[in-house]
Amino acid sequence: MVYIEKIKRTEKIYYYITKNFKVSDKKWKKIRKYIGNKPPSKELIKKAVNEIESKALKNGFIKPNSKFKYLSDDESEKLQDLKQVFNNWYGKLSNIERQNFEKDFIVRFTYNSNAIEGNRLSLRETSMILTENIIPAGATPNDYNETINSMDCYKFMKEYKGNFNKKFLLKIHKLLTQNTSCKIIGDYRNHNVRISGSEWIPPNFKKVKDEMQKVFQWYYYASKKLHPVELGAIIHNKLVRIHPFADGNGRTSRVIMNWILMKNKFPIFYIEQRDKINYYDAVEEGDKGNDKAIIHYIAKVLIVQHTFKSKDS
Repeated sequence: MVYIEKIKRTEKIYYYITKNFKVSDKKWKKIRKYIGNKPPSKELIKKAVNEIESKALKNGFIKPNSKFKYLSDDESEKLQDLKQVFNNWYGKLSNIERQNFEKDFIVRFTYNSNAIEGNRLSLRETSMILTENIIPAGATPNDYNETINSMDCYKFMKEYKGNFNKKFLLKIHKLLTQNTSCKIIGDYRNHNVRISGSEWIPPNFKKVKDEMQKVFQWYYYASKKLHPVELGAIIHNKLVRIHPFADGNGRTSRVIMNWILMKNKFPIFYIEQRDKINYYDAVEEGDKGNDKAIIHYIAKVLIVQHTFKSKDS
């Protein structure tokens, strides 16, 4: 809090600009800047406050502002280190080792992303379909096709070199939902929807096209300013809020988020089905207009999932 102090000495009044800084739960530090013996102008107050905050920063009373809009410097540094370590490690893998790594990732991403949306296949059953070409007993056509679709979508996403636009988004959705119970494949919904378990009401279907055009325009400018994790997480939230499709919105948004990371040379990741409550909580905050929650959540998941641990740790 900034305030003006008037201190009287030998019948004279001296003016100070003062600001208190909380440095612990019970401890505060005060920095005072002498102005003169006349009430300060707005310009003098502003100048004094800047000098006080510079001194507070130097003394460690406040932390410097991050160069990113949402991520802290600590988060961005960890993510940058993660990116470098991952790319160095991945670059040293043989072709066979890369194929095995990607197969394992596709299985885990597919299982978790589909399970979040209600697919009944287990991790082992998902692996049987994707790596052994075996259809598990009891697997429904819908569960099976959702699994195969995920692999086809990953292959397309990996090779795609274009921009984030309507054609690309609809292609991702088509690949994920073809031959499933989704009624409208590779196109926007033509009816209103409600999100099960959420108070958020997506926009009227007549507004979806215009709302999505705003998203594409936003991405064009934001991609030049935001950290890739910030960009991917916010795009994810925008898609979930608009809910442009009749079905497959969650799966599509998670693929798009990973594509943005891949495009920017970051490792891709999956949200574990067992952690979906925390994921949903972050999404709910996004519905309220708070995108910070999903950004910090994704950053944490990405760091934990790709942190290489030694055998002794």
